[in-house]
Amino acid sequence: MTDTDHDALTGANEPGRPHEPPGLQVRARVERPRRNKDGLVVELQPVDPDRTGRLHAFISGDLIREIQDATGILLDPGAIIGEHELKVTVRAEPLGNLTAGIAGFVRDAFLTGWAEQDAAVRDGLEADYLWVRQHDLPIPRRLRRVFLIEPDDGAPHPLVDALAHWWDQGAIELIRHPIAFEQLGSVAALRHAFDCAIDQYEWGSLDMVVVDPGSGFAFRELSDDRLMRQVAVLPVPVITRRASSPTLLDGLAHRCFDQPDEILVFLAGILRQELRLADRARLDAIAELIEAIPKPKRKAKTLSGKQGPLFD
Repeated sequence: MTDTDHDALTGANEPGRPHEPPGLQVRARVERPRRNKDGLVVELQPVDPDRTGRLHAFISGDLIREIQDATGILLDPGAIIGEHELKVTVRAEPLGNLTAGIAGFVRDAFLTGWAEQDAAVRDGLEADYLWVRQHDLPIPRRLRRVFLIEPDDGAPHPLVDALAHWWDQGAIELIRHPIAFEQLGSVAALRHAFDCAIDQYEWGSLDMVVVDPGSGFAFRELSDDRLMRQVAVLPVPVITRRASSPTLLDGLAHRCFDQPDEILVFLAGILRQELRLADRARLDAIAELIEAIPKPKRKAKTLSGKQGPLFD
């Protein structure tokens, strides 16, 4: 193969040496992503109707991790389907084969695509009168049993630690359900968690569900259509903390807060109301009266008859 590219690297025309020009900035539709080792293989379809053909391209595991860190989103195969502006490197092998690699995505294209997806899901929820179902629920009059969906990452989380302390002190009963947010299958795990919450409500009792997404980056699952419909019809309030990237759960939940302390203040308000409704002064007076009642004296037992040995 003879290379006539003036930008070719020195020595690219030498026999047996592939030519790898600088990356190209293109806009293409990403289709059919599938896993390959620690990366992904995708098909690129040109957006320009005057261009034809498809190109198979590889996304390395290192680039996937960089994208996750930059966007705050877990990059599963389904998340990159659609139009993107990206940088592609094409490697021309000596035998004429082309090997393409994706070297970068434009972050705004991701966010725009996800915003469009979320808008479509929200429109569907509003059409089915589900978007405001959680908003219309009253604030509970008591807080006895709380279902906590927490990140399973081994890191300390102020909200989780505080609720666990309340549980240890006997103020609430806490049902903890850890979720590995940043692992594949987290959407299915979240659906299962909310199924467990519904079972707890139907077969026992439940006052509230609290969702703490943690401090990681995987939050696209919190905009899943089926999950949002599941949350919307839950008959108890769902409280969540806002993640680093916007999600549909932020708007659909009964309440969404920015900081863990704000959630604790909200929950403490319910406990304070419960104390007021319970007439704490009356309960303290009852306890004092009960303790003041003298205990009856026991009569001493007398032995009748002749004293004998304690054994036959």
